[in-house]
Amino acid sequence: MATLEHTIASHASDVNWVTFSSTVLASCSGDKTVRLWEMGTWAELPCSPLLGHSYPVHCCCFSSFGTQLATCSTDGTINLWGSKSGQRLTTLAHPRNNGMRTVSFSPDSNVLVAGSVDGTLVLWDAYTKEMLSVIEAHDTSICACAFTPDGNFLLSGSMEGNMKLWDGRYGNNKCLYYLAEGHDLGVTCCVFSPTFGSANPDNPIPETQPRMQYFMLASCGADMLVKLWDVHVSPGYEMRLRVNLQGHSATVNACAFTPDGKRLASGSVDRAAIVWNPLTGEKLYMLTGHPRCVTTVAFSLDGMYLATGCMDRTVRIWRLADGPAVIPVQDGASKTEKLVDVQDAAAPITAQETTEPPQPKRKPLSDWSVEEVCDWLREKGLEQNIETFRENEIDGNELKQLTNETLSKDLGIAALGQRNKILRGIKSLQESESSSTSGQAQANLVALASALPPQLMQNLVSTFAPSLMANMAQSTGPTVTTSKGATPQAASDDKVPDEYLCPITREIMVDPVIASDGYTYERKSIESWLQKGKMTSPMTNALLPNMNLTPNRMLKMLIQRHFGRQ
Repeated sequence: MATLEHTIASHASDVNWVTFSSTVLASCSGDKTVRLWEMGTWAELPCSPLLGHSYPVHCCCFSSFGTQLATCSTDGTINLWGSKSGQRLTTLAHPRNNGMRTVSFSPDSNVLVAGSVDGTLVLWDAYTKEMLSVIEAHDTSICACAFTPDGNFLLSGSMEGNMKLWDGRYGNNKCLYYLAEGHDLGVTCCVFSPTFGSANPDNPIPETQPRMQYFMLASCGADMLVKLWDVHVSPGYEMRLRVNLQGHSATVNACAFTPDGKRLASGSVDRAAIVWNPLTGEKLYMLTGHPRCVTTVAFSLDGMYLATGCMDRTVRIWRLADGPAVIPVQDGASKTEKLVDVQDAAAPITAQETTEPPQPKRKPLSDWSVEEVCDWLREKGLEQNIETFRENEIDGNELKQLTNETLSKDLGIAALGQRNKILRGIKSLQESESSSTSGQAQANLVALASALPPQLMQNLVSTFAPSLMANMAQSTGPTVTTSKGATPQAASDDKVPDEYLCPITREIMVDPVIASDGYTYERKSIESWLQKGKMTSPMTNALLPNMNLTPNRMLKMLIQRHFGRQ
């Protein structure tokens, strides 16, 4: 059984992370704040909100005894807070001032690690606050890192989709194990089971392998999967896939174990959270109700509550127990979800029961209000521009008229990357509206044409809609030719992924390289940028830490594969 006990709606932007201590729930957001809530009453603590970051806060975690809270941000800093007083104890800065996406304490709270957008892992002594090591771990942003339960090893996952195992005690730069294909399109989160394998000293050790040490890892990513792995650390290093947990229909953003390791939760862009039995791989139940992407999940230390954070700016608190599965309430504002008994709550849920809720249909762009435009900016991760759009009263009609020049000169958006992202988003909205309208007209015409005699259909198509002939040919069977006898080719459905285009020229990259801002560019374009004396990032307008360019071999391979198939 699972009931929705409480909804927190105090953040002004996306909720990026939630975490529990024994008495407190912490949440952090794109609104630059961290908030603390008393468990049980869910009242905000007097010291909350915690203010100290100048950009969105991506992640937060408590120390083992819950006395300290660590938070990391795009501003390139980690803040350590007293969890009772809310006082900022210290600020730790990334050595290159790069943004940090994930932060974690070691199990004994002696070491603090952060994964950053430039692909580095940075380790600090949590007591002396001295930097222990900077590991050049990945070529792209690190969104996932976790210590093994004994604290001896550290695993990291990148947006390229690979995972690496490191020494967690001394933080040396030697990679102990490399898994090239963890998740297609990127690893978003990873966490070790606190009780499985060698994490539980009561587990029997095989007599044939007395030195065997292994742990269970859960990871998730943009391939819509949650994966369970056996991570062997003695004798030798190895990662073996146990099972793929399939149930989400979009990118899985987060995963978390209960402290007893008997349940695993995952949250996804499909607006749902799923609770699994990690020992059997069975789906226990699905929690729905968030109108937008679920960004984070966390269990309380007693396993009684599950917190889910969302892009709708809310945190939902679910009370968990063994029993019925959850069916979402469609109407009404009751805090409790309707419950439907199932014969076996531990049995896998069928595909019919886990069908993704229908996506809400957008209003026409011309009808958008200023606030709806601001909501769209939040969806695109452009919160820093909201106040500018609001002050200039940019509604849907005005949004359609924006150009690179007006964004730069009239609205004062200096960063090329932000301007490109806004313009690409506007183009996507307009194409979506256009395809929706033309798609219905096309469907109607195809249906009409399929009922006509072939000769009349040919005349209609060639006269009024030659661009639809390929679709009609597929729908009606015979190939349709023009009066000149030529057979047109259907337009390819394979659009070039935006990641394959250089942000500067918007052309397909041939030799992609990663600059020190963490972004990938065509080598000739970024070299030309630097040769002109521009020492700032084309994407963020921030000063580049250095002029180093690293080949992005993974992306180059993906581009070659993509065009090799066409």
